[in-house]
Amino acid sequence: MASLLDDLLDQIRDALISGNLAVLAGLDIQLAAEASKLPPLDSVTARRLQTKAERNARLLQAAARGLRAARDRMTEIASAPGLATYDAKGRKAAIASPSQALGRF
Repeated sequence: MASLLDDLLDQIRDALISGNLAVLAGLDIQLAAEASKLPPLDSVTARRLQTKAERNARLLQAAARGLRAARDRMTEIASAPGLATYDAKGRKAAIASPSQALGRF
């Protein structure tokens, strides 16, 4: 039983690292089902599973941060009226799109 949990935790890790987030929905259900049937564990096995679970929690947090950053960037791109650049001090400045620039002549 513990080896199945070991394998599931490793599969979750692999899915997170490869970015295969669709696989996670099935794996989390399997993991919860197996964890609910888990008998008492020796301290070595319990620590190994805990270490893997903590590793996966960190990977999940990183994936969530990456998804939020991508969503925010897509929102920024979609709402931008034109191009933008940054000056030497790192301040963002809008650049008129070519159609706006042509309209000024």
